[in-house]
Amino acid sequence: MKFFILSIFGKDRPGIVASLSKVLYELGLNLEDSSMTRLNGEFTIMLIVSGEKDITSEQILQSLSPVGEDFDLFMVCKELPEVVYPRAESIYRIVVFGFDKPGIVYNVASKLAQLGLNISDLRTEKRSNLYVMLIEAEGEEDKEQALREALEELKENLGLDIALEREEGERL
Repeated sequence: MKFFILSIFGKDRPGIVASLSKVLYELGLNLEDSSMTRLNGEFTIMLIVSGEKDITSEQILQSLSPVGEDFDLFMVCKELPEVVYPRAESIYRIVVFGFDKPGIVYNVASKLAQLGLNISDLRTEKRSNLYVMLIEAEGEEDKEQALREALEELKENLGLDIALEREEGERL
Protein backbone atom coordinates (compact mmCIF):
# COMPACT_ATOMS: atom_id res chain seq x y z
CA MET A 1 0.00 0.00 0.00
CA LYS A 2 1.30 3.46 -0.93
CA PHE A 3 0.23 6.65 0.82
CA PHE A 4 0.38 10.25 -0.40
CA ILE A 5 -0.47 13.65 1.00
CA LEU A 6 -1.95 16.21 -1.38
CA SER A 7 -2.35 19.91 -0.77
CA ILE A 8 -4.46 21.81 -3.29
CA PHE A 9 -5.76 25.37 -3.27
CA GLY A 10 -7.28 28.00 -5.53
CA LYS A 11 -10.21 30.34 -5.93
CA ASP A 12 -13.41 28.67 -4.69
CA ARG A 13 -15.72 27.48 -7.46
CA PRO A 14 -18.36 24.77 -7.76
CA GLY A 15 -17.07 21.44 -9.05
CA ILE A 16 -13.55 21.39 -7.61
CA VAL A 17 -14.14 18.47 -5.23
CA ALA A 18 -16.12 16.47 -7.80
CA SER A 19 -13.46 16.93 -10.49
CA LEU A 20 -10.49 16.13 -8.24
CA SER A 21 -12.13 13.14 -6.56
CA LYS A 22 -13.10 11.69 -9.97
CA VAL A 23 -9.45 11.67 -11.09
CA LEU A 24 -8.29 10.14 -7.81
CA TYR A 25 -11.00 7.47 -8.08
CA GLU A 26 -9.97 6.69 -11.67
CA LEU A 27 -6.37 6.29 -10.45
CA GLY A 28 -7.61 3.70 -7.95
CA LEU A 29 -6.77 5.89 -4.97
CA ASN A 30 -8.80 5.88 -1.77
CA LEU A 31 -9.33 9.02 0.34
CA GLU A 32 -8.05 8.06 3.79
CA ASP A 33 -8.32 11.43 5.51
CA SER A 34 -9.30 14.89 4.32
CA SER A 35 -9.82 18.49 5.25
CA MET A 36 -11.49 20.85 2.80
CA THR A 37 -12.53 24.40 3.54
CA ARG A 38 -12.93 27.87 2.12
CA LEU A 39 -10.77 30.64 3.52
CA ASN A 40 -11.61 34.16 2.36
CA GLY A 41 -12.77 33.03 -1.08
CA GLU A 42 -9.94 30.53 -1.55
CA PHE A 43 -10.72 26.80 -1.38
CA THR A 44 -8.09 24.61 0.21
CA ILE A 45 -7.91 20.84 0.30
CA MET A 46 -5.58 18.53 2.19
CA LEU A 47 -5.89 14.81 1.52
CA ILE A 48 -4.24 11.57 2.49
CA VAL A 49 -4.82 9.05 -0.29
CA SER A 50 -3.78 5.43 -0.60
CA GLY A 51 -3.56 2.89 -3.36
CA GLU A 52 -2.26 -0.53 -4.29
CA LYS A 53 -0.86 0.54 -7.67
CA ASP A 54 2.80 1.33 -8.22
CA ILE A 55 2.26 5.05 -8.75
CA THR A 56 4.39 8.10 -7.97
CA SER A 57 3.48 11.55 -6.67
CA GLU A 58 4.56 12.96 -10.04
CA GLN A 59 2.08 10.68 -11.84
CA ILE A 60 -0.71 11.75 -9.51
CA LEU A 61 0.03 15.43 -10.17
CA GLN A 62 0.23 14.79 -13.91
CA SER A 63 -3.19 13.09 -13.86
CA LEU A 64 -4.64 15.97 -11.82
CA SER A 65 -3.09 18.70 -13.98
CA PRO A 66 -6.07 19.11 -16.40
CA VAL A 67 -8.33 19.75 -13.40
CA GLY A 68 -5.71 22.10 -11.98
CA GLU A 69 -5.61 24.04 -15.23
CA ASP A 70 -9.43 24.17 -15.50
CA PHE A 71 -9.78 25.56 -11.98
CA ASP A 72 -6.41 27.40 -11.75
CA LEU A 73 -5.30 25.31 -8.78
CA PHE A 74 -1.93 25.03 -7.06
CA MET A 75 -1.11 21.41 -6.17
CA VAL A 76 1.59 19.61 -4.21
CA CYS A 77 1.85 15.85 -3.71
CA LYS A 78 4.28 13.93 -1.52
CA GLU A 79 4.61 10.22 -0.91
CA LEU A 80 4.50 9.22 2.75
CA PRO A 81 6.52 6.35 4.16
CA GLU A 82 3.45 5.23 6.12
CA VAL A 83 0.27 6.61 7.60
CA VAL A 84 -0.01 6.61 11.36
CA TYR A 85 -3.39 6.99 12.95
CA PRO A 86 -2.57 8.47 16.34
CA ARG A 87 -4.24 7.16 19.44
CA ALA A 88 -4.83 9.50 22.33
CA GLU A 89 -5.76 8.83 25.93
CA SER A 90 -7.62 12.15 26.15
CA ILE A 91 -9.20 14.27 23.47
CA TYR A 92 -10.30 17.82 24.27
CA ARG A 93 -12.56 20.14 22.31
CA ILE A 94 -12.02 23.80 23.08
CA VAL A 95 -14.14 26.72 21.90
CA VAL A 96 -12.70 30.22 22.30
CA PHE A 97 -14.67 33.33 21.45
CA GLY A 98 -14.53 37.02 22.16
CA PHE A 99 -13.53 40.35 20.69
CA ASP A 100 -10.75 39.97 18.13
CA LYS A 101 -7.24 40.97 19.16
CA PRO A 102 -3.72 39.89 18.22
CA GLY A 103 -2.30 36.89 20.07
CA ILE A 104 -5.37 34.73 20.73
CA VAL A 105 -4.09 31.72 18.76
CA TYR A 106 -0.56 32.15 20.12
CA ASN A 107 -1.66 32.33 23.76
CA VAL A 108 -3.99 29.33 23.60
CA ALA A 109 -1.57 27.22 21.51
CA SER A 110 1.27 28.04 23.92
CA LYS A 111 -0.75 26.83 26.92
CA LEU A 112 -1.60 23.60 25.13
CA ALA A 113 2.05 23.05 24.18
CA GLN A 114 3.17 23.69 27.78
CA LEU A 115 0.79 20.95 28.89
CA GLY A 116 2.14 18.56 26.26
CA LEU A 117 -1.13 18.55 24.30
CA ASN A 118 -1.04 18.22 20.53
CA ILE A 119 -3.40 20.31 18.38
CA SER A 120 -4.96 17.89 15.89
CA ASP A 121 -7.40 20.42 14.42
CA LEU A 122 -7.72 24.19 14.68
CA ARG A 123 -10.23 26.41 12.92
CA THR A 124 -10.78 30.12 13.31
CA GLU A 125 -13.35 32.52 11.98
CA LYS A 126 -13.76 36.25 12.32
CA ARG A 127 -17.21 37.80 12.10
CA SER A 128 -17.09 41.55 12.41
CA ASN A 129 -15.24 42.02 15.75
CA LEU A 130 -16.08 38.54 17.07
CA TYR A 131 -13.30 35.94 16.87
CA VAL A 132 -14.14 32.26 17.18
CA MET A 133 -11.59 29.46 17.46
CA LEU A 134 -12.39 25.74 17.56
CA ILE A 135 -9.62 23.40 18.67
CA GLU A 136 -9.29 19.68 19.02
CA ALA A 137 -6.29 18.79 21.18
CA GLU A 138 -5.10 15.42 22.35
CA GLY A 139 -2.70 13.95 24.83
CA GLU A 140 -1.34 10.65 25.96
CA GLU A 141 -2.46 11.24 29.54
CA ASP A 142 -5.28 13.01 31.35
CA LYS A 143 -4.51 16.72 31.70
CA GLU A 144 -8.09 17.93 32.19
CA GLN A 145 -7.64 19.67 35.54
CA ALA A 146 -4.43 21.44 34.51
CA LEU A 147 -6.04 22.40 31.18
CA ARG A 148 -9.11 23.84 32.93
CA GLU A 149 -6.85 25.95 35.17
CA ALA A 150 -4.77 27.18 32.21
CA LEU A 151 -7.89 28.08 30.20
CA GLU A 152 -9.39 29.89 33.18
CA GLU A 153 -6.21 31.98 33.41
CA LEU A 154 -6.47 32.78 29.69
CA LYS A 155 -10.12 33.78 30.07
CA GLU A 156 -9.17 36.33 32.71
CA ASN A 157 -6.01 37.63 31.01
CA LEU A 158 -7.47 37.94 27.50
CA GLY A 159 -11.11 38.68 28.32
CA LEU A 160 -12.40 35.70 26.34
CA ASP A 161 -15.06 33.06 26.80
CA ILE A 162 -13.66 29.54 26.64
CA ALA A 163 -15.53 26.23 26.79
CA LEU A 164 -13.90 22.82 27.26
CA GLU A 165 -15.27 19.36 26.56
CA ARG A 166 -13.39 16.09 27.07
CA GLU A 167 -13.83 12.88 25.10
CA GLU A 168 -12.80 9.62 26.74
CA GLY A 169 -10.96 6.78 25.09
CA GLU A 170 -8.88 6.11 22.06
CA ARG A 171 -9.55 7.36 18.59
CA LEU A 172 -9.98 4.62 16.02
